[in-house]
Amino acid sequence: MSFSKLSSSRLFVASILILIVVGLLGVLVVTNTISVFHKKPASLTTGSSFNTKGQQSSVQPNQNSGSINPNNTQASTNNQIASNLTLYTPTGSFVSNHRPNLSGYPAPNLESSVCTTTPGADCTINFTMDNTTRSLDTRTTDSNGSAYWDWKLQDINLTAGTWKIQAVAKMNGQTKTASDAIDLMVAQ
Repeated sequence: MSFSKLSSSRLFVASILILIVVGLLGVLVVTNTISVFHKKPASLTTGSSFNTKGQQSSVQPNQNSGSINPNNTQASTNNQIASNLTLYTPTGSFVSNHRPNLSGYPAPNLESSVCTTTPGADCTINFTMDNTTRSLDTRTTDSNGSAYWDWKLQDINLTAGTWKIQAVAKMNGQTKTASDAIDLMVAQ
């Protein structure tokens, strides 16, 4: 094989490889996977205004009955925002399993509950059988408007029987309730 044929075949292979690399870079730029010619977008999650699951909302109900600390403008701004919010009727998965067993077998005695309403509202979930009511602890909803619980039936002294489930949301003197369409039927 002559030197000129060897050089031209190497040049051809190198040209093909360069075209492949340029093509791949072009696709990555167009799909915004890499930004060679683009400015980076501004961050959407700056400061503490965006919380993750279960973190307390920066918007809190006004609990100071009108007193404002002039040195705490963030708190007074949050209270003004919270006082103007509409309280939504709670929704969510009030219990993860409507047919649990106290013994944990054959169904678990562990539950997960979610109450979703207005961010910064206080939520609780009540369980009522006859004249007995048991409740999960009150939680303030996060910036997405959700409060979360992971609990055992024994944590709130639920006994075997059929319990009505009701979520209660409160904020700025307003109260909204929602009942679960399915009763909690606790087996021994």
